Amino acid sequence: MRILITGATGFIGKNLVQGLFNKGGHTLFCFVRNSQKAKALEPFGVKLIYGDITDKASLDKLLNYQIDVIFHNAACVESKNPKFLHRANVLGSENVCELALSLGVRKVIYTSSVAVVSGNSQTPLTEDLAFKATNIYGQSKIEAEKVILKYRKKGLNIVIVRPPMVYGEDEPHMMKFLFFITKYRLFPLIDKGKAKLHLGYVKNVAEAMIFLLDKKEALEGSFFVGDEEALTAREVFDIFAKALKVKPLPNLPAGLKTIAISLPLIGRKLSFFVKDRVYSLERIKSLGFKASFKARESLYQSAQSFLRS
Repeated sequence: MRILITGATGFIGKNLVQGLFNKGGHTLFCFVRNSQKAKALEPFGVKLIYGDITDKASLDKLLNYQIDVIFHNAACVESKNPKFLHRANVLGSENVCELALSLGVRKVIYTSSVAVVSGNSQTPLTEDLAFKATNIYGQSKIEAEKVILKYRKKGLNIVIVRPPMVYGEDEPHMMKFLFFITKYRLFPLIDKGKAKLHLGYVKNVAEAMIFLLDKKEALEGSFFVGDEEALTAREVFDIFAKALKVKPLPNLPAGLKTIAISLPLIGRKLSFFVKDRVYSLERIKSLGFKASFKARESLYQSAQSFLRS
């Protein structure tokens, strides 16, 4: 199968490329912007095509290739600029869908995010909940999913996957955050760290995406993908403390909870660990998928890897 991957130099993208390469039987095309980052893909025998999903002219060069499937992972995650998020996540997705129609691909696997429904209060969250984001990134992914659904109505076969916060070896965002909080004991845990955090080890996420590639049932609705187990905040930080060989984070005295979460800057970070963030995986499990990697072992391994980097 001839497969095009956007966002191939990103964290999920690189692991997806490796997973597809290991499975074998595919010709892989990677649409990339950065030649230095693209060097990490060379061991997988990919065909590198340079361009930007927000630039239709650069996408046009792909019309010279025969492509069966597109994994659309390219997105902006960190920016706080709504216009930039819209350009990368919404307009970029529109351009990729237009390309897919022009190429007559069999299927598009689109990487969305649990952020599109994370504003709902239900626990666990399910894929059929109404769109409701808690930040501008989540809102941009909602608008992107609306674009995706529009093209699904036009007849484009699209699988929608929604990962949670993704971690793993060399992950550039969440791992660094957990590292500094734990190492420097930046704040105590609220409610003894009882709130649950449902994370996704990147190899589990990539594995699920590849699994859904051949499932016709995946062409409707969307799918949460992530670890089988949801850990408590206490478990997550204790795993990091063990890897770092430091003392576990202390607990915040119960009487200080209201004051702590109302503090400027740090209060917002603390409040993140008050709410359970759990996502039902029943939809993908009903198709026969079972994640290969266990959360506790994967998080500990990832923490150790981060220390060596």
